[in-house]
Amino acid sequence: MGQHRCMNIALSPATQRLMALLGAAFILIGAVAMPERMLQLVPLMVLGLAALAFYQFPRALVLVLVLCCGLGLDIQTSMAAGVGGSLGAALVKTVPFALAGALLLRYGPATDINWPFLTFIAIAGLSIAILPMGRIATNADMVRSFIGSTAPFALGFALAPRRVWTMVIRGAAVVPIISALASVLTTVAGIWPWFDIGGRFQGLHTPPFLGGFCVTAIFAATLEYLRGFKLQWLIIGGLDLAILLLTQARAPLIAVGVFLGIVFLFSNRQIFPLQRKVDLAMGGMIPGLLALGPAIYFAFDRIAGMSDNMSGRDIIWPYFIEAIEARPLFGFGLGAGKLIVNPEDPTIRLLGSNAAHNEYLRLSVDAGIIGCAAIFLSIILWIWSGAKKAPPADRLVLRAGLLAALLHSGFDNTLIASTALMQFSFFYAAMARAKVDAREMAPRRSRHGRQEAGAEEGAMSAALARQARGLG
Repeated sequence: MGQHRCMNIALSPATQRLMALLGAAFILIGAVAMPERMLQLVPLMVLGLAALAFYQFPRALVLVLVLCCGLGLDIQTSMAAGVGGSLGAALVKTVPFALAGALLLRYGPATDINWPFLTFIAIAGLSIAILPMGRIATNADMVRSFIGSTAPFALGFALAPRRVWTMVIRGAAVVPIISALASVLTTVAGIWPWFDIGGRFQGLHTPPFLGGFCVTAIFAATLEYLRGFKLQWLIIGGLDLAILLLTQARAPLIAVGVFLGIVFLFSNRQIFPLQRKVDLAMGGMIPGLLALGPAIYFAFDRIAGMSDNMSGRDIIWPYFIEAIEARPLFGFGLGAGKLIVNPEDPTIRLLGSNAAHNEYLRLSVDAGIIGCAAIFLSIILWIWSGAKKAPPADRLVLRAGLLAALLHSGFDNTLIASTALMQFSFFYAAMARAKVDAREMAPRRSRHGRQEAGAEEGAMSAALARQARGLG
């Protein structure tokens, strides 16, 4: 997302053919000379070929990220025999690092400061050197917590062309749709039901996770719609909203309501012309109600029936508040929030989760009130300043999305779950694309300005000539 033009270090077709020939020769000679050793090297060779392919075609890695999120790879691997849920989540969270690495090698580093990532590095250092977490948890626990905390912000170090960032944004918009469509197949095959035991739609995720992906998807669809007012993005956004309503996830729905309200009310005629607002409100109301009516009724029937139900938050939150009171300033260290609640406790097992469902509480346990404030202030600084030079529509969507995400963080795991990978990848991609657009538009504005100045100068010269002839 830097100010300078990104590099593009790609291998030429001749170099690719030469490498392929040399690789084939190596494999052939190795297979003849030492067949057993070559069998052991096959996985490494496959990984090497995959790395080369992703380096040449980084958008393929974007597709991998979108599919990992859309197909719920972390959740699905947790259900597979012999594969732990934490391992599945770790695999998914390595994808942004791989994508960032490929982009860094291919296009170079961004010049803007990645404030959230640096803040987590500082907290991780304190956790190891000073805070109790360094004496309680193993190094593997610390590394896993660090990867999970920083993975959403990994892309913030890389430059890329506009088409890469556009693919990230548009991929984020269709993640819930991928999950919903794929769950039809898994339901028919008897592998994974598309509705959970409580009757809530979950796709290939769980209802809260799918709701979290819907939040980012609606951010992305809204941004694409405002950049061209194409009907397809209105339809995609409507599908994302319908899926969100079917999940009956209250916190994501409130966050989306706040986001859409800010965009609709605070967009001027340059961003969202009044005529389009009227057409959308009046012309889209009847078909919108017909399409979304059943989903709206389905969602609000549960919401109205559970208005006083905190979904276990009222049981879990006191554990975290008590831990914060014990070490309020700097907390226990990165990842300590996972140790606060015993997952084997009968009440917690009945709830099915020992997560805080509140990032302010979880991070205050990890890093104290000071560290929690530093993390959220770094996120606000990163996105707010990154949107500063963006076009008006992009700036409004980014800042409205930021406010909605901050609200959502008070009721869900928005920074440690896989939903964060897509959300903050979207935020950075939108900021980076806006900078690429601004850089590409600058020469056009300069040429346009010179043309206007030349036209004015010519008109003035002609007027002076006419005046001189009149005086003569």
